[in-house]
Amino acid sequence: MSQENVEIVRRGYEAFARGDIEGLLDLIDSDAQWAPAIGPMLGVDVVRGKDALRRFFTEDLFKGFDEFTADPLSFEDFGDKVLVQPRYTGRGKSSGLEIDQTFATILTVRDGKVAAMRDYWTKSEALEAEGLEE
Repeated sequence: MSQENVEIVRRGYEAFARGDIEGLLDLIDSDAQWAPAIGPMLGVDVVRGKDALRRFFTEDLFKGFDEFTADPLSFEDFGDKVLVQPRYTGRGKSSGLEIDQTFATILTVRDGKVAAMRDYWTKSEALEAEGLEE
């Protein structure tokens, strides 16, 4: 089952990359909690629920960025959790400043849907915070 969870997460990143927000949202639980590292830059803390996620992906994100990508560099299987190391790149809408940062993201999958996502600064921080071991 856990390899299926990796594939669900992979499909989510692929949907986002091609701009298919509805396809991405189809993979997310209606009560999902999303804690993106870039949230504070956008005035957002934890995003809760599908409607809030739709707004985040279609409005909030592009109020702060002219361009934004989330390229997954790796996927690791931890059962109901998947660790992804995405590279976020973008350009600030008002500042013009560019970001290029790699994070460690833990996504929790339940019943075939992503139920939670949280970004961490490093892989070791993510593993420790989530109680996971390599």
